[in-house]
Amino acid sequence: MRFLLLALLLVSPLCFAKTVVIVQSYHIEYKWDADYIEAVRSVLGNDHDIKVFELDTKRLPKPEWPDKVAEIQGKIAEMKPDVAILGDDNAFSLMAEHLVQREIPVVFLGVNGGPVQHPTLEHPLVTGILERPFFADSIRHLRKVLRQRDRFLVLMDDSPTMRNAVNEYFGDKRQATIYGSDLDIVLTNDRDTWLKSVVNAHERYDAVVLGTHHTIRDKDGNYATPYELLKEAYYSAQLPLFSFWDIFVGEEQSIGGFTISAQQEGLTAARLASLILNGMRPDQIPQLKSLSGHYVYSESGLEHWNLQLSPLIASQANFVE
Repeated sequence: MRFLLLALLLVSPLCFAKTVVIVQSYHIEYKWDADYIEAVRSVLGNDHDIKVFELDTKRLPKPEWPDKVAEIQGKIAEMKPDVAILGDDNAFSLMAEHLVQREIPVVFLGVNGGPVQHPTLEHPLVTGILERPFFADSIRHLRKVLRQRDRFLVLMDDSPTMRNAVNEYFGDKRQATIYGSDLDIVLTNDRDTWLKSVVNAHERYDAVVLGTHHTIRDKDGNYATPYELLKEAYYSAQLPLFSFWDIFVGEEQSIGGFTISAQQEGLTAARLASLILNGMRPDQIPQLKSLSGHYVYSESGLEHWNLQLSPLIASQANFVE
């Protein structure tokens, strides 16, 4: 069945024009959202009417979420879409049950939680892509890039997304060994703690690998924008910063690594939606995990840390600048 599905994913959009809604957990200025929405539009945009709604849960205070949810639910009710694409855990937890109760098929992407956190994942009108950082593949790759590669700090925000990803792979452990390298895993939403972890990392580690860092606030509760936070870390760190996500790779950001691609997640979600628009039931489409990562690097980051990729890795990598 899985091989049949993968074949179908290559030949999806054939149906007459229908309405597709995309509900973002975050906002269009956030690169992850922008990349996957662009990918969805590239597959479905020429043949279908696509409407995008942003929950804005990174910036909007949590007490204001219910009003935003009600607003979007009302607009979707008026539109009666043929399928809804939900991006990331917050959109799924806030919207999925409401949609399936109205018999609107749901395709999700970027969801890290499982059925315990999101029981609606098991509903017959739901399918999609479970997002899973490539922990082992990333460490194996970095062991080929670095001369010193015995100890890594894995640093993430303490968001539901990162907690779910870490707990699924590592359980309750916050220390692990992968391919001979020792990992310490730190999750925090406190800006000072996050930055101090980066600044002091050279005392114990050979490199830092970053997860998401988009729920971090300072002691006064002010939101720390991911770009500015990582830029400060870039200039404060005394050892290389890598990433599990390609959206955090670039000038004055992380160097790169073996990363999840928002574009790939969006393409896959769009093709799953196409299958539904062409008549397949969601429960006929097995849920997938992130299908493939890719090597992404910043040339200025490599220069900043005086690192050079082997000819083989360089030939397989995408360079963002």
